[in-house]
Amino acid sequence: MKYIYKITGKVSLILYIFMLYQFWHLCQYGGLRRHIPMLALGIIGLVGTVVLWLISKRHNQEVNSGDNGNKKLFYTEMILLIAATLFFGGRIVYSAVPYHGALSWKLDEWMRKKEVELEHNNLFEDGVEGILMDLDEALQLPEELYIANKYQVSFDENGTIQRIYAFIYGKNEAGEKKTYLIDYDADSSNDMTVWIDGNVNGEYSDDMRLSPMIEILNNSDWTSQVEAWAETFEEQQIYEILYMGRRSFSSEEGLQYISGDADGDGTETGTGNFTQLRSGGEIVGFEVSLHIPDLNSVTPVRYIMEPEYVSQQELKQENTMQQVEDAKDTESWTVDQSDGTMYFFLDENNGWRLVITDAAAGSRFYVMEKTMDGGSTWECINDDPFSGQLGVAEGLIFYDENFGVAGITGASQSYSRLYVTRDGGRAFEEMKLPMDLVSELPQIAIDCGFTVEDFDYLNMPEKEDDTLTITVTTDAAEKDGIVFQSTDYGATWEYKGLVQSKRIVLGRTL
Repeated sequence: MKYIYKITGKVSLILYIFMLYQFWHLCQYGGLRRHIPMLALGIIGLVGTVVLWLISKRHNQEVNSGDNGNKKLFYTEMILLIAATLFFGGRIVYSAVPYHGALSWKLDEWMRKKEVELEHNNLFEDGVEGILMDLDEALQLPEELYIANKYQVSFDENGTIQRIYAFIYGKNEAGEKKTYLIDYDADSSNDMTVWIDGNVNGEYSDDMRLSPMIEILNNSDWTSQVEAWAETFEEQQIYEILYMGRRSFSSEEGLQYISGDADGDGTETGTGNFTQLRSGGEIVGFEVSLHIPDLNSVTPVRYIMEPEYVSQQELKQENTMQQVEDAKDTESWTVDQSDGTMYFFLDENNGWRLVITDAAAGSRFYVMEKTMDGGSTWECINDDPFSGQLGVAEGLIFYDENFGVAGITGASQSYSRLYVTRDGGRAFEEMKLPMDLVSELPQIAIDCGFTVEDFDYLNMPEKEDDTLTITVTTDAAEKDGIVFQSTDYGATWEYKGLVQSKRIVLGRTL
């Protein structure tokens, strides 16, 4: 019996640690099916050995009540048991921390994942309201709902819903934001999978309210359009309703005006004259698209309510103001990608911009404009800042209200020139560097057979304290170059050596 006591004690401890390890591995990495046989074997073995150990321990105590060796063994086993419990217990708890293990995802799923039966599964009979009714009955949705990205419903020619994807949110009665990520596939389940209380960055914007979708569908004859399509195509098709809130369109193709009060202010506004788009601009309004996802050749029908026409001039003004705000938020220059205008703001009020007045063969001609009221008005202060040089503006920066630098490069970016102003942009002169003082070239340039004349790309200056630094390279993509510095705002420049990076050239590391 003494022999059994010693063996079962050790075996039960080993099985206990083995079970803790398996349980931790399951919580950390998942794989329930793989771990169940091992855990079951461990439990059976542990129970059996513990029972034998308790029986043999009692007998052993009666026979050897004064055996100090047994006590030492017992305390040693207890210390190992406690240490293993604390170690693996801590690892298991850590796996429950969000994003740290499989257990955390299971806990997240248990708390956030809901299965809601889709009873109203026919759009023709119940509309999209039927989906919301089922969700509301199970989850008590907020009264006012918004979409985070889109509300998408696919259905067949009989109106039977096939798929749903939607991310909606709103405030509950306590003023807390509640989110609902909805996913449904009729081929997989009769239930909608809803993930609640996830992260969403959406604000409570009127443009993203869900209610206009219901208003538009209730006022449009979209079912007749589905029936017409179903009669046209021999094969059965899947149709889709897509709602993304208030949207803008630059083409009248597919647009269909729907009368109604989408914004809920009690007044119907907007225009049904989409021909204005032929002169440019955009139509903006609440819109629901009806289309056939698998047939790109079929133009979607875009039901739009309370559409407003925004002219090309208004769009340009809006874009300009946005560019101004973006320029104020950065310490460098910004470029309007729609027309190439380059902006720089010294502070909230004082700013400059290079505006393209002519372009040909990849090169552009610029004028310099200045604002002193934060971009509300602009004044042309220089109608030829680059002295007749054509190219693409490389950069624009002012260090105070008078001293600034503008750069221009060729379309290939193989060379560039810098121009300096000391009167706030009203006059510019080309910046000349003492290239005759250069005494060495980067190793990569020597290996490629370049000479100092090939270094004709002047990068925009960098300022640190009172020192301006310019690196001259062979083209815009090159990093190795010749360094010049000035401590008198560009009046004079000193040659300061080279900047070189390590690279592999012809099998050698430079």
